[in-house]
Amino acid sequence: MKTIYLMLVFLLINTICFAQASSDAFIGTWIYQNNDTIFKIKLQKGKITNSLIPQKDESVWGGYYLSINDNIKEDYIKIMPINQPNGAYYPASNIYIRAWCYTSDYLGFTFYDQRIKHINGEGIGGGGMRLLTPTTLRWTLDEEYGLWHAVEGSEDADKYTLQGFSVPIDVIMTKEVEDIELDSEGLRPFE
Repeated sequence: MKTIYLMLVFLLINTICFAQASSDAFIGTWIYQNNDTIFKIKLQKGKITNSLIPQKDESVWGGYYLSINDNIKEDYIKIMPINQPNGAYYPASNIYIRAWCYTSDYLGFTFYDQRIKHINGEGIGGGGMRLLTPTTLRWTLDEEYGLWHAVEGSEDADKYTLQGFSVPIDVIMTKEVEDIELDSEGLRPFE
């Protein structure tokens, strides 16, 4: 019995260590449109470099855009770097969304809202993107969770209050057509 238990633990550890969640399905431009509101995000792969450790960690980062009544309110889809040093200040590098792939259908992320500067402009966690189909995802922002995660137990936790976001907090987004891969005959895949 003890041998079976040890084998199961070993199998579980190997499965966790070697399971690679792929972020490929998230890469591209995603759009939410409702009446006169257009919200876009653009995501790309990047590498976080660390001068102390020679390896590079894969990450997903991006920018965002918001227009209401044909008036651009936010336009932070810029040219982003491929490599980013660990600990760098992300908005200075045109990175306004920094995400981590937890599973092949879910990214957790930190959002750097440029109009509402959460936690002194350091960004706020609590964001999530879940793939619903290959061409749709659900974007969510949870400010309460993001604040709790960032300041829980801190002496200045009381100075932070809920401020809201300058972008939608719970929407279904569709991948832009040019970002959807075509099959070898130029046909769109069935969904």
